[in-house]
Amino acid sequence: MAAQRAAKSPIFIFDLDGTITKQETLPVIAKAFNVEGEINTLTSQTIAGNIPFVESFIQRVGILGRFDVNEVRATLSKVPLFENLQQFINSHAEQCVIATGNCQEWIGGITSQLKCTTYSSTAVVEDNKIVKLKTILKKEDIVRRYQAKGHLVVFVGDGNNDMEAMREADISIACGLTHYPANSILAITDYCVFAEESLLRLLFQINQAQPGTSVVLSCAGIGSRLGLAKTKALIEIEGTKLIHLQLKAFEEVEDLRVVIGYQARSVVEAVLEKRKDVVFVYNHDYFQTKTGTSFYLGARHANEYCVAWDGDLVVHPNDIPLCINYDGEYVGGSYIISEDAVFLNVNEDMQVVAFSRENGDFEWSGPAKLKRDNIKYISSNVFNQIEEYLPLPFLNIRAQDVDTYEDYKNAIKFVKSWQDEK
Repeated sequence: MAAQRAAKSPIFIFDLDGTITKQETLPVIAKAFNVEGEINTLTSQTIAGNIPFVESFIQRVGILGRFDVNEVRATLSKVPLFENLQQFINSHAEQCVIATGNCQEWIGGITSQLKCTTYSSTAVVEDNKIVKLKTILKKEDIVRRYQAKGHLVVFVGDGNNDMEAMREADISIACGLTHYPANSILAITDYCVFAEESLLRLLFQINQAQPGTSVVLSCAGIGSRLGLAKTKALIEIEGTKLIHLQLKAFEEVEDLRVVIGYQARSVVEAVLEKRKDVVFVYNHDYFQTKTGTSFYLGARHANEYCVAWDGDLVVHPNDIPLCINYDGEYVGGSYIISEDAVFLNVNEDMQVVAFSRENGDFEWSGPAKLKRDNIKYISSNVFNQIEEYLPLPFLNIRAQDVDTYEDYKNAIKFVKSWQDEK
């Protein structure tokens, strides 16, 4: 069904509070009218998913409803918005929708700045005060409404009350621009972003195919063969987390996608220590699938070309630009050094003609570069993804991947060797 809906322009449905606004709105009202304590507690517990949204919202409206509606609306009209996101919405107004559980009687000052359609909860107003709620919006109903019209629906949200809408949507994006997204939506989301820049880049990519190259860094695996009880992106080499070495290597890459699964939050936190503008891609089925799945998921809605890069791959810094800037598709490999290698058979024209578990001319270490449209879903390895497109040009690089503990020790020596070159 999603493939059929892709024929129409996608519809982007946005949560309001904390997604488009730089602050949660109900605490803003509470502060303005000196009832912060109870409201802030209810809001934080709701965002975290500890109190059902409907129950919490009824309680918060009960507290705030006694204040003049016009004064509340005027107060909220001053809440700052994410300016570039606002510009995207206003320039794509026919494709954008706001779905908020907040009361339309309060948010008019905000939504007047947005040119798209807004769906919200409604209330009964008497003597210019809210006396009771009339309707509480179910955001998933809005998702279904646009899907029924034949649209591919993208939902962007941050809180527990976005969970059902994100579950129904064709594409879901957890938004961490204002606060860390709720655990409930991280358990089902396709993507997660923590910077306005990366959110906008992803929205443009979903809306229309973009030129250029994306790097897909697969860090979802459990690293069972290594035996260090952590995903390999978090192991340390010469006192530096492997993921930090990779982020350093990809400083010039605009569209960097990190695929996460096992120990996802720890990987996210490690990445955010160094860089905020990556797109995190979830492989929720990381235990049952391999790197080919992670590459496929990371490549969805990416740029025209995608570079597959395993989270356990260490490449000499001088070879990184060759891998990223290579013109066209290729398969990367190195001289045979690993314990449990997959081999490459390379012909006299320096093209990879086959992968082998038995023998070969070089070791398949990755990376590889493929056209995004050639990347299909598979549950096995990246090299299985590539096999049907062989022969492909061979790129000889200095690299070491880390599958076993012996590989890990060799990787430490490898990194030390190039650091000693400086």
